[in-house]
Amino acid sequence: MDRRDLLKGAAGSTLLAATSGLAAADAALPVLRIHPAIGAARIGNSPDYYLAPETAAGELPPSGEGLWGGLPLDAATGQPLTADGFRDGQGRLKRQAVRFRIYAYTRTGWPTGESTEITLGAVIGGKRVVDIVWQVHVANKKLNTFGMMNPIGHFPALPGFADGKLMPIRRPQDGPLESPDRLRRLVIDPGPRALSARTDQGRVLAFDRATPASCLAEAGGGGAPVRPLPTYPVSFPQDHFRLHTPADPVTRLGDVRTEAGTGRLIFAAGFGAAEGITSDGSAPSVSDQWGAENTDWFDDMSDGPVSARIVFEDGTSQDAAGAWATCGDPGFAPQTRNVVTAWDEVYDTFVRALALEPALYADGAFNDGFSAAFADDAAPLFRAIMQQRWNTNLPAPAIAAHNRIGAITPADSPTEKIPDFSRTIRNPSDPASLVLGAPVMPLALGDTNRPFLTLTPTQYHLLRQWHKGVFTPGRRLKLGAGEELDRVALANCLGGRFSPGIEVSYPVRDPNLYVKDWANGSGGAFRVNAAVLDYSKARADTPFLSVGYIPLRDRPLEPGDMTKFMAVPWHSDFNHCASHLRDPNPGNDQTLYWSWPAERPVAVYPQALARFDPATGWVPGRQLFAVRGAGTTTVYPANAGRFQKGSDFLVNWHKVGFVVQASRINPDARPAAPEDPFLEVACFFENDTSQMVAPWPTFNTPPAP
Repeated sequence: MDRRDLLKGAAGSTLLAATSGLAAADAALPVLRIHPAIGAARIGNSPDYYLAPETAAGELPPSGEGLWGGLPLDAATGQPLTADGFRDGQGRLKRQAVRFRIYAYTRTGWPTGESTEITLGAVIGGKRVVDIVWQVHVANKKLNTFGMMNPIGHFPALPGFADGKLMPIRRPQDGPLESPDRLRRLVIDPGPRALSARTDQGRVLAFDRATPASCLAEAGGGGAPVRPLPTYPVSFPQDHFRLHTPADPVTRLGDVRTEAGTGRLIFAAGFGAAEGITSDGSAPSVSDQWGAENTDWFDDMSDGPVSARIVFEDGTSQDAAGAWATCGDPGFAPQTRNVVTAWDEVYDTFVRALALEPALYADGAFNDGFSAAFADDAAPLFRAIMQQRWNTNLPAPAIAAHNRIGAITPADSPTEKIPDFSRTIRNPSDPASLVLGAPVMPLALGDTNRPFLTLTPTQYHLLRQWHKGVFTPGRRLKLGAGEELDRVALANCLGGRFSPGIEVSYPVRDPNLYVKDWANGSGGAFRVNAAVLDYSKARADTPFLSVGYIPLRDRPLEPGDMTKFMAVPWHSDFNHCASHLRDPNPGNDQTLYWSWPAERPVAVYPQALARFDPATGWVPGRQLFAVRGAGTTTVYPANAGRFQKGSDFLVNWHKVGFVVQASRINPDARPAAPEDPFLEVACFFENDTSQMVAPWPTFNTPPAP
């Protein structure tokens, strides 16, 4: 067979084999991989869903169109959402679903630049794909894991697991983490779901008690592609506890289906539910302050492995390298980029610990001769700085400065735009820099006992290279379509401030979370080190899942092991993380700073208070807190912009609005432009102008009790 015939996709495209790695002339089939390698779904209280964005926040399309990336996609049309697309006809918040695809590769390494997607009907090595059988297994382990704070009230994150140490566990009264009774009672585990793209089109399999567990059948067995698991030990909170239910019960961890025609997998998240353990029916407490450790509460977040088997018309099959699905809070500002994203964190871990790019970093040091790329390494940061002004309460001079940063181009002189780099950008390797507030950037809170946010070491080095003039204007990462999905999925998630975070948490900095020998394996870079799950051993009277992954240990991940480090319930920490003191970090500065302004907006410009000028477009009006209305009023600036009783957010979270480019309000009236203002839309809070936001800096005066 000629190499040019190695792989022909459904659209008739031909993937040319390389001369190294997997592309040996006698190779029967290319390697198959699921993308994104880590996909983030988001909760909502509607049965409807939209699709996760397949463009990155803070980036403009190569076409020159003025629509910023990061917008989720309409599930029916595949087009970016308009302002009225975030809610269903009853006003409920739609869930975000992840669309997983399969791509073929004929060479190893990263990036490969290859972009051949495998769908139903594709031809690989002369064999037609007649089915894609998917398997997903998600679980929730939040109450059977470690807490975030050490005994003296600090947040050490990964250092808390170093040198043989372990962080204190949640709910120590229930015994050790590995206790079978504890695992049975505290782990929410609906078991796996498997479905065939050929025979199960139109079916929705829920991760609930009513839907039977199932898994992939043994390969080459010649029978049905899916095997039922009637004895799987399904477990939900109501099986073991008397529960207080403020709104919706925790009975479902999302659902899966396949996309008609293509066979792609769609995983939709849970419904934002929470239930508390109670003895008398009354509500257990929810912290009104830093709210990550409410360990009498369950929520319906989840995560777990995604597998796929490709079946050919001759009855043979091939498995794809697996991916991971995880659930996060709603992304209320989807087009606004975080200064440090989850992609930046994962990329930094692979660069410095897993030899992703030896030309950039090797032998414990960065290469001072490595050329950065403006489009990859500088522009995303500058645009994040520019965009976050729409979600925070900056004064006019700071807004002007942020706009100037966002307007920097490759043709501009770096030293003219940022004259003193070391006094402007916080150095992640300099302890003295870590405690400096304004005017050192980024001006937001950090984690792991770092008072302020820093760029990752890799981000910092590459930005420094730009400032030194060692850069090229275009992109240096020549990614294939699947590899781009890996990047985009994480670029739209939070990094930098994992206290504990929104979609992923501090373990993404742990090399043990990933397949370390990625360069020689079939999965490539950024794959989670997934445990091998033998469902033939599932017994109704014995918990199937174990303690699983522990940071800084060589222990693979089971379902539930990625989200288990997040806040419980998620609502409490999200409500609290507006602007506040440097807690839980050290310091005596009484200025209030922001935690997650790109995804948890603090101050917004409501559409209802803006006006539309046919000649110039939308003009913002007054700025209000993103979380506002009855129950949020306070005289204490450190407590503003949140519900004063943490329990109130459990029933009000879905009222929060979305911050999007104003042209998404009436896209037929005016084309999108990069300079469009960003306005709050689809909000169910009242626009009480008595809750106007004072310009930053805001101080803890009077002191919050």
